[in-house]
Amino acid sequence: MKKKHIFIKTFFLAALFNFVACDDDTDLAASDVPKAVEQTFNSMFANVHPQWELENKLYKAEFFQDGHEFEACFNSDGSWSHTYKDVYINELPEPVTNYVSTKYADYRIDDSKFVKTPTTEYYQLELERNGKRDRILRLSATGEEM
Repeated sequence: MKKKHIFIKTFFLAALFNFVACDDDTDLAASDVPKAVEQTFNSMFANVHPQWELENKLYKAEFFQDGHEFEACFNSDGSWSHTYKDVYINELPEPVTNYVSTKYADYRIDDSKFVKTPTTEYYQLELERNGKRDRILRLSATGEEM
């Protein structure tokens, strides 16, 4: 019985080690973020303490501000790439919700974000039907597909 107990402990420790060793976690300490990225971030988002990640060669800051979740992404030289802001459905502009209710009446909005880049901004909506994500729409504030 004791050998079986040791075997089970060893098995779980090996499984745990394998899980940790294969983890693709890209979390970063604030001290690992390039100064240029930190400076650009701080100039855009004052008094915020983000969680940092490195994802697809972009430094991603995740944080909450004014009751919304944000993701702001930067290149290693400090240049800003884009920002996602989670938006509550009741905060979407009327032309956006009108477009969805007219063109996609049998869908419901499952997730909504306001996306801003150096050259454009739009609302990104995940629509679902019958409990499955079916469409991703990108709409301007005036309700035009992009």
